[in-house]
Amino acid sequence: MKKIYIAGKVSGETQVECAMKFSAVQKQVEALGFEAINPLEVVGNWEATWEEAMKKCIKSLLDCEGMVLLPDWEQSTGAKIERKIAEDLGITICNATKDGLQILHKHLS
Repeated sequence: MKKIYIAGKVSGETQVECAMKFSAVQKQVEALGFEAINPLEVVGNWEATWEEAMKKCIKSLLDCEGMVLLPDWEQSTGAKIERKIAEDLGITICNATKDGLQILHKHLS
């Protein structure tokens, strides 16, 4: 099963808001038949430092075939780094919109 990494703003968000937005996209990705890699689950610890979290997330991203960008990704230093890595490594990138996810599905299926 192909893995799709979800990237977006985490720092400065409340746990509830952040969990809800990542979970919503995770469900959409899984409905398309992909394995969704949710960075909140990858890190698993709200007390982790930014550096610790990014190291775990980047390791997870490297095993993915695709990436979904949440609408707030440009407000996140971490998501910008993740996007750059994905772009440089040829990982398919799309926006978390209905059209974006359909394009991702067509490209990776």
